[in-house]
Amino acid sequence: MPDPHGHWRAVINSLATPILAVILATGVCSVALLLVGHNPLAAWQALIQRAFLRPAGVQEMLVAAAPLLLAGVAVAVAARAGLWNIGIDGQVLVGALAAAWVGTTLEGTPRILLWAVVLVTGVIGGLAWVAIPALLRARFGTNEIVTTIMFNYVALSLTSWLVKGPLRDDTIVAPQTAAIPPTDRLPLLANTRVHAGVILALVVWGVVTWWLHRSTAGFDIKATGENPRAAIHALIPVGLVSAGALLASGALAGLVGAGDILSTKGTFQAEWNPGYGLTAFALVFLARKNFLALLPAALFLGLLSYGADVMPRAAGVPSAFFAFYEGVILIVLAVFAWQPWHRKQML
Repeated sequence: MPDPHGHWRAVINSLATPILAVILATGVCSVALLLVGHNPLAAWQALIQRAFLRPAGVQEMLVAAAPLLLAGVAVAVAARAGLWNIGIDGQVLVGALAAAWVGTTLEGTPRILLWAVVLVTGVIGGLAWVAIPALLRARFGTNEIVTTIMFNYVALSLTSWLVKGPLRDDTIVAPQTAAIPPTDRLPLLANTRVHAGVILALVVWGVVTWWLHRSTAGFDIKATGENPRAAIHALIPVGLVSAGALLASGALAGLVGAGDILSTKGTFQAEWNPGYGLTAFALVFLARKNFLALLPAALFLGLLSYGADVMPRAAGVPSAFFAFYEGVILIVLAVFAWQPWHRKQML
């Protein structure tokens, strides 16, 4: 007979692993802080006080978490199909540049229409940038890890050249595109630092989660990712599904870039690269590829992003420490996933 408590036991186990990983990583990083002359208890206390006991800290954490949540959804959509879209950063850049350029040509357009056009432009930019890797994957079975990561370097160089050349605003000394006026950007909510892009990220996360769990396309993606051979026997077009998942992932990444331009940035600056890709992978692994868990994982990593900004002044802890913290979490999660004792029992 099925175990009536099996489902809840699985849920508890899925929650226990990332929580334990964070606890262990915190311990390791506390030792690292101690070794370089910092008081770890004072450092963590300063972070908690600034992030949770001050309204400004909570607001900044939410603003930092929004693009991470969207980037995590982008990675997770591809991962659900058994693919790894390493080109998130390139797709974010192309989507952001396309959104910035189009946004500056729409001055005088009603704001809602401008927002819609700019966001759709970012989606198209990200989708277009992953189109060739998706085609190569579907037609020739080319490894998407290699192609998407190569496109990252091309995107970084291409966007930098365009901003320094054809798309440069000559009225500004530093190379950047013309700015979208603050009045045309996404509004702030209730006189806070939290902008409407945070709501957009939550809506997209909810819609994509529902779509993947409730639609036929979502079932096809899951079946393709879990067992491609069985999916072929079930008459699922695995190549098309894989390409579609990559295209959806790139489109979401482009939306991340457009959201940044339309909310916090307003313009695309040369050499700008927020580097959401690596953090998005940390987010997905921390959530254990569970779409519902992406939200708390994004909030946690948003806390670390806020800490990287505020802790150098608040406690003298360098911002690079928080990238180190994320890396330690990933290493601990990798060790948990390895589980050599289970392998020995199977041999």
